[in-house]
Order: sequence, then structure tokens, then C-alpha cells
Amino acid sequence: MDSQQQFTAASHLTADNLRSIARSISISQVSRLSLPEIDAVVDQISRVVPAGNVPGVILSGMAKLTGRRPAGNVIKRDVNLLFRGVEQALDRAVFSTFFAGPAAVIWGYQKLLELAGKDPQDAFPEGTWQFYVGYALREDTARHANETIGFDETLSDHNINLTPIDRMTAWVMAAIHILHSYPELLENEWRERVSLALLRDLTKVNPETRQFADLYSQWERQRPYGRGPDVQSQETYASYRKRKFDEFMAESTRDLPKELRERWGKQFQRAREIALPAYQRQMSLAAYLEPTPYNENMVALPRQSWHIGLILRGHYYLIPACAPNSTRPNDVSNVRSQIAALLASPANHAPTSLIPLATTKRASLPSILGKLRPETSQQLEALRCAPIWFNADGRPRHLPLAEVRLTERALGDHGLTLIDTGSSMVFDQSHIFFDGAWGSAVAEIMTLEALAWAVYLRGQPAPVAGTVRPYAPNIELNEEEKQILADSPKIVAEASAESIGLDLKKILDLRKLFKQRNDQIRITVNDILVLYRAIHAVSYKPNPELQASLQEAANDPQLKPAVEATITAFEESLSNPAILIPVDGSIPNPSDRLHPMTFEVPLEELEITKLHERALSLLDQARQEWRAEVWDTFEATQKHYLATIAGFGEVSARAKDIAQSGESTSSGALRLLAHVPMALQRLLDAIPGKFDVLNDLIKGREVLSNVGAVADTSSLSRFITAKDDNEKKTLAWGVITDANGVMHVSLRDFRPHVGLFINAGRRDLARRIANDYLESYVNGLNRFISELTKITQGRHSRQ
Repeated sequence: MDSQQQFTAASHLTADNLRSIARSISISQVSRLSLPEIDAVVDQISRVVPAGNVPGVILSGMAKLTGRRPAGNVIKRDVNLLFRGVEQALDRAVFSTFFAGPAAVIWGYQKLLELAGKDPQDAFPEGTWQFYVGYALREDTARHANETIGFDETLSDHNINLTPIDRMTAWVMAAIHILHSYPELLENEWRERVSLALLRDLTKVNPETRQFADLYSQWERQRPYGRGPDVQSQETYASYRKRKFDEFMAESTRDLPKELRERWGKQFQRAREIALPAYQRQMSLAAYLEPTPYNENMVALPRQSWHIGLILRGHYYLIPACAPNSTRPNDVSNVRSQIAALLASPANHAPTSLIPLATTKRASLPSILGKLRPETSQQLEALRCAPIWFNADGRPRHLPLAEVRLTERALGDHGLTLIDTGSSMVFDQSHIFFDGAWGSAVAEIMTLEALAWAVYLRGQPAPVAGTVRPYAPNIELNEEEKQILADSPKIVAEASAESIGLDLKKILDLRKLFKQRNDQIRITVNDILVLYRAIHAVSYKPNPELQASLQEAANDPQLKPAVEATITAFEESLSNPAILIPVDGSIPNPSDRLHPMTFEVPLEELEITKLHERALSLLDQARQEWRAEVWDTFEATQKHYLATIAGFGEVSARAKDIAQSGESTSSGALRLLAHVPMALQRLLDAIPGKFDVLNDLIKGREVLSNVGAVADTSSLSRFITAKDDNEKKTLAWGVITDANGVMHVSLRDFRPHVGLFINAGRRDLARRIANDYLESYVNGLNRFISELTKITQGRHSRQ
């Protein structure tokens, strides 16, 4: 029996067992579904989660519940049972080939809730995404990273030279104050989103008050990420930002009618009392992750136990985040003298690399850690009291971010690691604690906080080393323990590449041209990136130099399997990818965090490549011959092609609207666009009225995350996105546009050939393959934009 047959057989067994229970009297009495609907849901569950009799057992238990939703511990227990059931029903080869990962299990659980007459949304009060990340964004590859350059550039501009002690002190103090003020930072985030969303909803039905609909985007353009020159005495960044928002709202709502203002205030106060404390607990950074075979449990840290971890010369140190015998932030003089002490008298035991633990699959960690000596486990346990780690050993900045982060970074139980390159700071962030936009914001906030401490420290007398060095856990692995870690299951290998070659100005100019032709066109920069990614996927050809290197490598028996896997990857990539696009889901409910939306461009149905080539050819012919009939044919093709592009943008916009709001939006805007192809009208009609987070997570095969253009004053420079733990997702594209208007594009390549090349000692070839793939995308998109601009301007050329 082959893999497909095994999977089908397991699905049939699951369906038979589940159907007998779903049709029982106990289920029919509580289910809101008809018998045909029950059968349809049973078939769906069995195809996605073939877990033997486990779904039936869980459904039977759900039917006996009297409340609206199972208790939180019951939900986790049931989801873990589904995981175990799938593992037992499928052998390893079938499991890795066909099983769609944690999203499939959680989706199956929601379907079981439907069968039992429960509302799936009630089962996940913190949102489906929050529940999902604890199961599916656990690994080291599920961390994204930002880089800022403002600290070093500002110091250089002002000729400020910090000693190593003061450089480390500035960043440790920034970490301490961010940790202590984190609840207030989260309150600001929650307050800004919820208050403006409530105001928008209250006023959108009244034409006289529609000016309030756009207030959040107005606030985004002026929201401060550091304390400005108008800061008041003793005002923290969090309180400063709160005051600036209050001032913004006072001015913006000056003309808001009294009755609406009162309703708005009451609604906000009710939401604040119920939802804000839960949101602060959900997003807390003062916690560590405790791995189980299937998920991560977040364990809160008592304030008095907080530390900032410092990695220096390979040693791990713990600096208290609170002043002695207090829960207040540690004093800068204490921190400075402690750092001076560890430089004067470093730990006297040999450093131990924890990278083998950081790169071990999280599901295996409980059993791996259980095999270590008690004294080793005790020292490792001490590291958990540091929610933030700072690696001050320095990494070369010329490396791609995905390689900068491959240094000592503790165990992976924490939310944030700072990595110093000497001319920038890299913020390595767990997706369980940070989504892309919030991670970027925290990086900017911390950079400005560290800069403020640097300016303060500049005027201080030289530090005096303390008498007590910060605690340095003595983690000495014996040979047996080293072998245990070496043999442990490791995360998937990756290669990475970065480019600043995209011509953003030409993309922006093209969007202006579109607007001049039809003001209803709303195609975004990201839409263009996604559209061309689909074109690039089906048209990619490796450059001749790379092909020659691969042919040469194929003659080496050790490299031949890697070359064959590369050829397979090239062949498989020549299909239209299902691209997972993270969409901000924090408005109106910040707990929802984000909605991952899968988008697959219907290239063949829309015939975009054919239309592009035909329009370009006709334009060249028309300019050469200047015959009216050729121009007429070109203009008809041009109109059809540009309408297709515009329609694609409208479909994308509607999908994003649904992803953000969770409900259907009007398709009327598309009808305003003339000559929209039927293929796009069918695609629009196929967009569901309600967004299904898990369904899109199951379908997506690569990630494209664009955090957008940063503020004019921001020093964010690079960004890489995270990959979830589903090994079917093989490419992760990250995009950020810096304050100078330069677009930085990164690619993390997790395709199977990468690990084979690395294991054979040829990481360089894996890098070249990733770099060639990225460069072909960037160069191809620049060419595509130039040609599309030429086509769009075609009518003007005739005149």
C-alpha cells in the first residue's frame, strides 16, 4: 500500500467511526446541523485529521458538556489527543507527506465543536491565531528579526564614543525599562486601536461624522516611538505616548456631538474593564515557554525574579531587572558597576555553546532535558528568568539577518534576543510573543530608549567595578550530554539572501499612472509584489553560472543527492504558489493579533503573462507602423490588460478587508471598474463572506510578509519574517521599506536541498541558489514594472 492509499484508508476509518457517533441521538439533539451537513463535516474532518477513533471520542465528550465552551485545559487536552491520534494512524512517511500540521488539527477541532452545537469562536477567547502560534510557531525558524541603525548612527553624528561598559549598560537599561513598562505599552496599543475602532463604528452611518473613519491612519503617521523634546519631567515613554494620543484625540474629536461622545465613552469603558487585562496577560513578555510534545505553555514570571540575560565572550550572565529588595527597575549605577565587574573578573568556567539546544525541535526538548544530569538541568532552568537576552559578542553586519541571528541565543524559551553587530542592533523575536508590526515597533522603541541612556551615560564619571559579579550559570556538558544533544532531532536547515535592488520609485510612479487612468483602481505595492511572485514562480530559470556549478557538483558523489534535490525544487517551483500573507487583525480586537490570508493568483485563468506580452508586442508594432488599426488593437488589449490588473487589486483589497474585519464587504467597487474579466468576477464571488484563519494556514505554501514603509524618523533597516513549523512551507519572503525609501527584500529558503548541501560542507552553494532565486525575482520585477509602465503610457505615446 503506497502513501496515498494509507492516508485514504486512515481517512475512511476515521470517517466511519466519527459518522456513527455524529449520527447518534445525543449529537443530533445538540447539533445545529442537518444530517447532510453532519455527513459533509464528518468527511471534511476525516480527510484533514485522520486520527482513528479519537475524533469520535472527543465529539462524544463535547456532547455531554453543558456550557458554551469547554474549559481551556480540556481544549488543550483534546487538541493534543488529536495530534497523538494522527501520529498513531499514520506512519512517519505518510505523516510528513500528507499531514498539514497544527493548523489541520486545530481546524478539525473547530469542526468537531460545530458538530456538537458549540460556537468555535467561544473556544478560543484570545483568538484562533494566539492558540495556533503555541502549536505551530515554536521552532527557532519561527522567529523573525528586525535591525535598527539609529543608535550607532546618532552617536556617530554627535561624535559620542561609548566605552564597551557603557554601550552594554545603555542596552541593558533599555531592556530593563521596556520590561517594566511593557503592560503600559500594551495598554497604549490596545487603547489606541479599540477607542478609534469604536469611534469609527459609531460614526460611520452618519455622513456628517465620516471624517472620524480615518483617524487611526492619521495617528499612525504621527505616533511617537520615543520621548520628544516636549517630554515632561519624570515622564516615561509609555506615559509620554499616552499624553500625545490624548492630545491628538482632543483635537480630532473637538466637533464630536455630545450624545455620540457619551456613547463612545461608555462603550470604551466596558471594553476596557473586560478585555484590556486579558490582552495584557496574553501579550506579556515577562514569561517563559515550557515545551510539551505538541505545544508551548506560557509561564508567567514573578516580577522579583526578572533578569536581563547578557552573553559575553560565550558566557551567560544574569543581571537583575529589579533593584535589590524591590520590584522597581534596577538603578543604572548598579547595572553599570555589575557590567564593569564581569568585564574585570569574567566567569572562571569554560563557556558552553547552547546552540545545539536552541536548534533542537521543541517537541523533543522535554525528553532530551530529562536525560541530562540534575545539575545541568538546574543551571539551564536558571536561564528562564530572563525574558530578554542580549548577545554583546558582536556579529558581522554584512551577513544576511537570518545568519546574523545564528549565534548564542539561549534556549529559545524567551521572547526577545538582542544581537549587537557593532554598527546596528538586531532584534530576534519569537512569533509567540511578537507579530511583525509589533516586533518592529518594539525594536524602534528600544533603540530610542537605549540612545537616551547612552546620552545620559556620556556625562557620567568612569564606573567602579562592583564587588559581586552577576551570576553566571555554570553549564558544563559532559561527553554523554553532548552526544545526546548532537543526536537530537534538529530544525530544518535554511539558506538566506537579501536584496535592495527593487526600484520602489518606479512602482510608485506606476501606481500614480493607474490612478490617472481610473481613480477606482486600488492596487497596492504589496499586490504588485504578490502578482509578480506568481509570474516569477512559473518562469524562473537559474542563471548559467549557477547551472554550471550544479553540473560540476553533480560529479561529486557526496553532492549528487543535493543537486538532485535542487533540480526537484526547481521543477516543483514552476507552479503557481499559494502565498500566505499576514494581515493586521488587531483592529477592532487587538487580541486577534493578525489574520494570515492565503492568496493564489489565477495566472492561467487571467492570462496575465499572455496579455502582457501581447500588449507589449502590439505597442512596439504600433510605434513602428503608426497604423490606426494596429493602435486600435493595442488599445483594446491595453484596456483589457489594465482592467485585469485593476480587478486583481480589487479582489486582493476585498480579501484583506474580510481578513481584517472578519465579515463580508461590498463587492460594489469592482462593478465600478469597466471591462473586468469574468475570471476576476468569479474569483471575487468565490471569496468567502467570513474569514477562515485555519483554512488559509493549511493552504499556504510560502510566506510573504511586508511590514511596509517605516516612519520618516525610523531607523529600522532590515527585516526577515518567520516560518511556521509546517515543513511544507519552504520559502519565507520579508519586505521592509526604510526611511530613505529603499525597499529591502529578504528570502529564507527551507527547501530540502539546503540541508543536504550544508551537511556536505557546501553551504556556499545553498546560499548561491537562494541568492539567484531572489535576484531573479528582483530583476524580473523591475523589468515587469518598466514594461507595464510602457504599456500603460501607450495611448499617450500615440498622441
